[in-house]
Amino acid sequence: MNTLKFVDIRPEGPSVFAKYLDFLSRQKSWGWVVEHHATFSAEVMEGATAVKIAPSLSDDILPQLRVLPTQVRTSQVLDSFFQDEGGWYPRLILHEAIRSVLVQEARDLDIRAPGFVVGESKEARVAAGVLAEMGVSEIFLVGDPAVLEPQKHVLSRQQLGIRFNILNPDDLTLQAVSAGVMINTMDLRQNKSLLTDLSYFNFMKRAGYALDLNLFPLENLLLEEAERADLKVLPPVLVAETFTRLWFQRLKLSDDISNDEIRATWNTFLKENSSSV
Repeated sequence: MNTLKFVDIRPEGPSVFAKYLDFLSRQKSWGWVVEHHATFSAEVMEGATAVKIAPSLSDDILPQLRVLPTQVRTSQVLDSFFQDEGGWYPRLILHEAIRSVLVQEARDLDIRAPGFVVGESKEARVAAGVLAEMGVSEIFLVGDPAVLEPQKHVLSRQQLGIRFNILNPDDLTLQAVSAGVMINTMDLRQNKSLLTDLSYFNFMKRAGYALDLNLFPLENLLLEEAERADLKVLPPVLVAETFTRLWFQRLKLSDDISNDEIRATWNTFLKENSSSV
């Protein structure tokens, strides 16, 4: 395989996906170059095969772009750049990945029941958009109301007919609803009180679905409690694997690595890096 260069742009340091690409390259002896930058600029993208963007940078980057695909325009979030006809084209692969996992793994999801999305990040907005697109007509956004109000505005403007409710985490255990799905995007390691409140799952219907997007820690206490509550658990590695497969499809690398290999290398990578992330 020709040497490929992947650029990772994330203020906090290399993303988990970038670290995985580097790990995969070493495992397969492909000699990929994975380069990290803290800030976005056209210069850092020069010579790249593809670019991974932290969704948190979307507000800064999108105003600089002229053409936006539907998913990026709707959610006002991007996470990748791929070359198309000589130029860079933004994409939102996370949206495709979450949707694909739910379609494949949650075929009996009750879209008539409400959905819960926990978190205040751009990833949470993407997850809420996926549920709305799948037909869930009432979605609860769980987090700081002051932070979530702009998120709700973007979602409501693009998802007509969907009811978005902002829910303060302190009121979580008071809810008398039966949600069919909960997607968590928040790192709960630093928020034990929220983990405790979520773990009651009093807002979920029996046999509903619980998906966590956090790859670390491997011992996922939220999903363990979800299993005890008789919910159907969707581990985060499913989204990571699907994201990787969709990324590679864009780059026409699918013939070089099978889905089984992607799954195996992700599992190995997570085990080897669980203590350092």
